[in-house]
Amino acid sequence: MSRLLAQVISEVKDRIQSANCVSLFLDFDGTLVPIADRPTDPQLDPETAETLKLIASQGFLTATIISGRGGEDLYSRIRVEGLIYAGNHGLEIFGRDLRFFEPLASSRRGELKMLCGELAAKLRRVSGVIIENKGLTASVHYRMAATADFSEIQAGVYEAVARNIALFRVNLGKKVFEILPRTNWHKGAAVRWINSRLNQKPDLSIYVGDDATDEDAFEVLPDAITIKVGGPPVTSAARYQLPDPAGVHEFLLWLAMQESLRLRKV
Repeated sequence: MSRLLAQVISEVKDRIQSANCVSLFLDFDGTLVPIADRPTDPQLDPETAETLKLIASQGFLTATIISGRGGEDLYSRIRVEGLIYAGNHGLEIFGRDLRFFEPLASSRRGELKMLCGELAAKLRRVSGVIIENKGLTASVHYRMAATADFSEIQAGVYEAVARNIALFRVNLGKKVFEILPRTNWHKGAAVRWINSRLNQKPDLSIYVGDDATDEDAFEVLPDAITIKVGGPPVTSAARYQLPDPAGVHEFLLWLAMQESLRLRKV
């Protein structure tokens, strides 16, 4: 067990063991799986999948996978029943009798498709760029592009979005430009929506994520157990830190054991 994981567990175990209902939120890329060069590459390893199945079976836990990936893509990489899936940064939510599509984002599918077509034409000569239309949002991945091409990629993205500035905005992620609809909805709003609609209101939330978009959730959960994955969280609103997806898996294994410990105390 790493020092960071031991610190997290020592500080949160009493809160978790005393909670009647816990809502758990997990990002996917960079949190459950390492970030890969191609967005199609990351796959959930069998051990983590089994741990998520165990998490989903816990009576006191309700778990949500919340990601920038499209909802169908996200589900296809996990396929664990009993979880809630929140794709496109929480703009679409389904699972456990919940169903939601953010209406403004849904109404802009056509404009987003045209914007992605424009970007594909503009950047077709730049090697290593992947443009991904996820229905409600889009991503321009440049992890495999040459460093010398960054300025051209950045200019192409911002120029295209500037012509649609009333509808979309750009968020800079990890080697990716995220094109998002201009709405008041984000991962934080999705977390609040899910928590408010669970059959049993959670008295504790846990949120684990590695990306800038996860900060919206950290900020709306001031009393939650918030965990930043990756480098030192010097600019993060999260309270705790874990080093990598392997550390997250260890934490989830520990968390899955807590129901049996709770039952012994009854």
